[in-house]
Amino acid sequence: MSQIEKEEMAAWKVAPLPDLVHHLVGICHLECRVDMARLETLVELLVLEEGKANQPLLDVRDLVGRFCREMRAHLSLEERNLFPFVLAMENGEGAANPAAALEPVRKLLEGDHELEAGLLRTIRGLAGTLAATGVPESLLVRIQDTLRMLSERLQKHLYLESQILFRRIG
Repeated sequence: MSQIEKEEMAAWKVAPLPDLVHHLVGICHLECRVDMARLETLVELLVLEEGKANQPLLDVRDLVGRFCREMRAHLSLEERNLFPFVLAMENGEGAANPAAALEPVRKLLEGDHELEAGLLRTIRGLAGTLAATGVPESLLVRIQDTLRMLSERLQKHLYLESQILFRRIG
């Protein structure tokens, strides 16, 4: 993590919670959705170019599809449950004990984070093996770059939620 990124993370520790929520949805979630759409498109293009006979490629496509479906569901869960709860809490509305009320959702989201991290590692590993299968290098590099960027953004997303948001709300 660069010095600028460290300073940004430190700033979120004291920023108003509504600002953090809006950043998570308007920047982090948006970037992840864009990266996932790009990744799915690149992998589909590769499948079209290489045909249906490349089993490692088909495995990558299936895992990418599963990961993106699960990640989109996760982001939607946050947007429909977690973030409205946080904003209501900041307005003095909601549960008398916000930490206790949030605990089931927090546990579910943290479990999702672990599963998604594992899937992403598996996809990166499979994408790395594609180089040995004769996949065109230009497209493979684009896929690997997209995976790297998505991974970095998801790590930031995870940090902002687990280490900052959840700690600040109890």
